[in-house]
This record gives sequence, C-alpha cells and structure tokens, in this order.
Amino acid sequence: VISFDKELNYLIVIPCVNRDERNAVNIIEETFLGFEKSGLFESKINYHILLFESGSNDVSYLDCLNGFKTKYPGKINIIFTKQKLNGNTNTYRMFDYINKLPTKNKIDFIVWMDDDVFVCKKFIENADAWIKRYANFSLFSSLYVPYQSSPVKDIPHIHHAKLPGFYGTCCTIFKPIVLQYPLQLWFHKHHEMFEFNPDVRFRESIRKHFFHVQNMCVCSPSIVQHMNIGSSIYKNKQKNKGHKCNNFIGTDIDPKFYENLH
Repeated sequence: VISFDKELNYLIVIPCVNRDERNAVNIIEETFLGFEKSGLFESKINYHILLFESGSNDVSYLDCLNGFKTKYPGKINIIFTKQKLNGNTNTYRMFDYINKLPTKNKIDFIVWMDDDVFVCKKFIENADAWIKRYANFSLFSSLYVPYQSSPVKDIPHIHHAKLPGFYGTCCTIFKPIVLQYPLQLWFHKHHEMFEFNPDVRFRESIRKHFFHVQNMCVCSPSIVQHMNIGSSIYKNKQKNKGHKCNNFIGTDIDPKFYENLH
C-alpha cells in the first residue's frame, strides 16, 4: 500500500484517430467535456495527458481540444505522426514513446485510456486513492471492468478478475517498468496470426512472462465507462457496437474512495 500522503505522478495516455475516416463517430470532445465536468483539470493531483494521433489524413477533429489546451495550459499534449497507423501500431508507438521519455523515471503510474469514455465525479482523486491502496498488488489493474469479477472478502472497492479474461483499455493502470513486456512481444507471430487487438496483445505479452499469475485487481464499482458510440471501427465488425461495463457508478456520482479507502 502506498501512503496516502505521498504525491504520485500520473501519465494519462490516449491513442486517438479520426474515427470519421474509419466509418465511425468522433466523440473525443465529449470525453474531454466529461473530464472537465469531473473536475480533472482543476485537480491538485499531478498528471499529464498525452494523446497519440495515429496518422489520420484530417486531424482537424482534434481542433475541439484547443479550448481545453488554452484554458488548462501544460496539461494536454498531442503526439502526431506522418505514418498511417492502425490501433495496434499506434499503441506500440505510444508504448515505445513513453519508454524512451527522459522523464520516465518520474512517472509513478501510466493510466491508459480510450478516447471515448465517461468518468465519475472527482475521477482523478478517486483513481489516485484506489491506485495507492491496491495498484501495487497487480502487474496491471483496471478501473473499468466489463468482464466478470468477484469481491475480496472484507476489503472495500476491490474485486479479483481472471487475468486471462482481461479486455478493454478504457482505464488500465500499470507502472512504466511493465512496458518492457508488450514492447518485446507486441508483434509476436501468434498475435499477428490471430489479429489480436491492443488490449489482448498487452495482456498476452505480460502473461507470456508471468504465466503463473491468474488474477488481477480491479475496481468495484467501475469509475470509467466506455461510451460505446464511436467504437468497433475495424472491418471485421458489422456494427458500431463495443463492450460496456454494467457496474459504472455514473458521471454524477462521487464514490469518495479518497475518504473511505484511508
């Protein structure tokens, strides 16, 4: 358990793409309006947001973030590329970029999110409290849980989930040291053969190094929800319909982990 008095540094990383070019809906502005409504930008928690644009032909879909960047200077940066990347190659680029940051050793936890999410009230304060209490008990953990999980007796707001069943990167938490595993095995022949998505490549890369680990710690209730609007942009899916959790606390509710996890 990390002391609640210790100030941690978080790097929030979000891959993004002009979803209109992938036959889907751009909703990144809704995500950032939700961040603002949650109080994220006015929080005293130490964090920085990096967006990784995947080489879209038209990047004007990100113009909607200019107001946030002006209003909250120094909080949001966008990392562009001229390469045309997909979800897998852009996520690999994101991990490689973070791994090479000269300030990597100053980052306590990476918060890997999607660009189409809802968050609870006081999201970052609640995430900070949960991470300090529980995140050291897993190779990685999640504050978004669309899969089955079970309570841990007499311990609040933590569930166990089967690590081999993890999917959905709406709010995945891990330390920078974990990056070495997906970077080594991201393009493993098995991952390529079965065209695994980023969440599965991340999970399986870690499992190949820690095959004996069966459980992971996850948040209960979920404090992040997948919008499920602009998702499923891949050709092998017929409908714009993706995963969603059924235990999201809601955008107007503050679970107050920062009070009741002390």
